[in-house]
Amino acid sequence: MKPPVLPVLLGISLCGLSGALIYVYLKKRDSGPKKAINGTKRQKSVEEAKKLPENASVEVIVRNDVVPLIVGREGASLKSIEEKTKTKIDFREKDDCNQMCTIRGQTAAVKDAQKIIKQLASRPVTVTEEILVPQSACGKIIGRCGEALQEICRKSQAKVSVESGDRGDGSKRMVMISGTQAQVNTAKVLIEEKVREDAEARKQLEESQAKREPRLNHRAGSSNSSNSSQTSPRGEVVVPPKAEKLRSTNPDGQMEVYVSAIASPSRFWVQMVGPQSTELDHLVSTMTEYYDQKSNRELHKIREPYLGQIVAAMFKWDNKWYRAEVVAILPNEFNDGKVVLDIYFVDYGDSAYMDPSDVFQLRTDFLTLRFQAIECFLANVRPASIDNSTEWETRSVERFEELTHVAQWRKLLSRVVSYREKNPTLSPERRQQMREGSPIPGVELFDTTESGQDINIASELVAEGLASPIDRFSGLQERTSPSASSASALNGHSTPSSSKNQSTINDNKQFLSAERLYKARVSNGVNGQP
Repeated sequence: MKPPVLPVLLGISLCGLSGALIYVYLKKRDSGPKKAINGTKRQKSVEEAKKLPENASVEVIVRNDVVPLIVGREGASLKSIEEKTKTKIDFREKDDCNQMCTIRGQTAAVKDAQKIIKQLASRPVTVTEEILVPQSACGKIIGRCGEALQEICRKSQAKVSVESGDRGDGSKRMVMISGTQAQVNTAKVLIEEKVREDAEARKQLEESQAKREPRLNHRAGSSNSSNSSQTSPRGEVVVPPKAEKLRSTNPDGQMEVYVSAIASPSRFWVQMVGPQSTELDHLVSTMTEYYDQKSNRELHKIREPYLGQIVAAMFKWDNKWYRAEVVAILPNEFNDGKVVLDIYFVDYGDSAYMDPSDVFQLRTDFLTLRFQAIECFLANVRPASIDNSTEWETRSVERFEELTHVAQWRKLLSRVVSYREKNPTLSPERRQQMREGSPIPGVELFDTTESGQDINIASELVAEGLASPIDRFSGLQERTSPSASSASALNGHSTPSSSKNQSTINDNKQFLSAERLYKARVSNGVNGQP
């Protein structure tokens, strides 16, 4: 009989399995406390690690133009950031446009330093740009008394300056603009607008100049305009506009003018070249169209003219109507009991005799534009006479007319170099009443040739023997000679002592106009008028 093998094997297996289970149980029971102890130790290690200082490093890309702002002068700004945040900051080149900024230190400190650097990097950077503008547009950019330039600075918040002098060829001028890029761009746009406005204005001026006809009666009149408020016989107070003044917007003091009327080199009238020239042409055209109509003239008849009255008068040489001032009321030599008006054309400087029935009240809106005629004298010269006479010879005056292209509307360059009193023989009270206190500018005149060469008109007169130069440093010697002092004062070099001798100068001399010359040549007038 065989022994039972299967039951034996099954019993052995169960015993082995039971022992294994007991072993595993006992093993787990012994290792449980150790794991808890190890877990607690690990948790404590993490907490302690958090309490220990941790090193960090951050890299920030910074533009090259911002780096000097962060570093500061001699590294002062960078050192201040490092001391404040307890970090170490280094720069290294990244590419052509940027640098890499590395910040090392504690995590919180690195974050603070990174924040400061980003704030500095976001600040606008000041840039400076230079642009070339046409020389002719500088007056438009600067404006009268710098008003236009100040407006550009105010609108753009940039610093703008126009350099003095040209860039070699005389046609360009440098303009410096400083500020943020946005501010610089805004200023450039505003300057370009001024350049366009100047180009358009010059185009209109050239078109207007081409239509201008020469004034045949270019000899200056006799009397001085008061340009002051006057009271009419009916008690009406009339305040005329102020006369234009020679004001240059260029740093070198030069300005473009037309010579509109001449009495002599010591007394002539100019008009400023600019938008006001076009406005004057438009005014003359409008006045001519208006006063050519008989019905309008009927509305503006003058019953009793008075001194200083601003009127509308026809210039018989071109049959156009102009603004004029009544400067004298004289007896009519050809009609007893009647008077004749001596009128001064306030926009051109010449004069004429007219019958009271030929002048009319000026419409008030025609007074908006300033009077354009500006009285001047040619500086640094006096009449070429051996007896120190203040009278200019006829050939000197005629040559001066040729050189200045009087009333031909040719542009000349002028520069104010001196002044003299207007009507020094009048009392201060009378000058104040007549607004004669404004000094008369002494100017240098230059005619530019096609080759670009400037011809000094005063030097030409001296070179041709038609004028004598005035030595600016001989004033003390001239005081000893009343006649020399008079000549010096006439040309803008008066001194306190020489001013006392001005009674010998007939500064209010009645210069003959072309119409008065015509009167002298004939024995009778036309239509009973001189």
